[in-house]
Amino acid sequence: MLTSPIIVYFFAWGLVLTLYALGLTTNLFPFSWEGMFMIAANLVSMFVAYLFTTLGRRRKKITQDYFGVVKQYAKFLFIFWLLGSLVEIYHGRGVPLTWVIFGTGRLYTEFGIPSFHGVMNACYLQLVTSLAYLGLVQKKRIYFFFILVLLAWPIMMLGRGILLSALVQITVVAMFFIKVKPKYFLALLLLGLMFIVGFGFLGDMRQNANPFEYLVKDDYKEIFSSLPSGFLWVYVYLTAGLSNLFYNLPTLEPTYTFNYSFSNMLPTIVREFFDISGRNDLFLFVDHNLNTSTVYAGFASDFWILGGFVMVALIQLFACMAYRIAMWGRPWGIFAYTVFFQILLFSIFYDMFFLLPTLFQLAMTMLLYAYSQFGYRK
Repeated sequence: MLTSPIIVYFFAWGLVLTLYALGLTTNLFPFSWEGMFMIAANLVSMFVAYLFTTLGRRRKKITQDYFGVVKQYAKFLFIFWLLGSLVEIYHGRGVPLTWVIFGTGRLYTEFGIPSFHGVMNACYLQLVTSLAYLGLVQKKRIYFFFILVLLAWPIMMLGRGILLSALVQITVVAMFFIKVKPKYFLALLLLGLMFIVGFGFLGDMRQNANPFEYLVKDDYKEIFSSLPSGFLWVYVYLTAGLSNLFYNLPTLEPTYTFNYSFSNMLPTIVREFFDISGRNDLFLFVDHNLNTSTVYAGFASDFWILGGFVMVALIQLFACMAYRIAMWGRPWGIFAYTVFFQILLFSIFYDMFFLLPTLFQLAMTMLLYAYSQFGYRK
């Protein structure tokens, strides 16, 4: 199945290594043996984790109707998210899109109440995910209409990351219910191209221009100038984290503590109150405009390549376990795996697992499981 964790992980890292080898921009540091050894080791651990959780295990039959449970879950999420978002709009005196239209000069990063905004984002993502599940199970278009309306929200926030997460989670849910046919690959390709163009459009709107044109090597400037700006945005974003990883590992002196591995778990409001730095690694950036350093950054800062390998291997194991539950048809397993799917897919950028909005989504899927077992009555 195309959504399986082993395919997702191998695709993500295979793609980024291939693009990196092309060397189209000036910020790409040469391959380091330390980085390649760690990446190769985790490709092997992904294979082992997948076999451990799937080999010799039969797929269980679905013996319970979970539609009512998920419907109540979606209702609660919608009410909570709507009320919270209205509070944030009032607090921000509008949304980032209106700020741009009316030229207020405020940045999109200023929108939202610290920490609370992360909870709202988690609720929003679980909401669109549960609506996709309901629409596919019941085969009712009204749910997909609601999803289309809700997808306007990240556009209003100029939040490309949230929009991308929503689209990914919806797609993953769909792939559990729809048999993939060859014609769908063309549709996915078109959607991918649309996303690249839209990603560049939103980025240019936020920056008033593409800020990465100076990175393009002279031999490739004509190629990128003839393409929509989204292609340069995507190429730079995909390869920058790997460049920072290769640049730092050979000379990195780890702390041998867990200071950076779990630093993302501190809420923003706590960081601001105690004046704690927002950095979650010891890395120096090849280019200060590009501050992603892959999933390994914090773990390697604490325990070098051993820390990176062990922690990523644990995340891979959790992802495979969630995938197994999802394959049984349990909605909490499907919803949790949509999150793990992103963790694996976006591991080429940063550590998404220990982000509070991610952990909050996973906690909500556990609450959904508990409610279905102990609290729900038809």
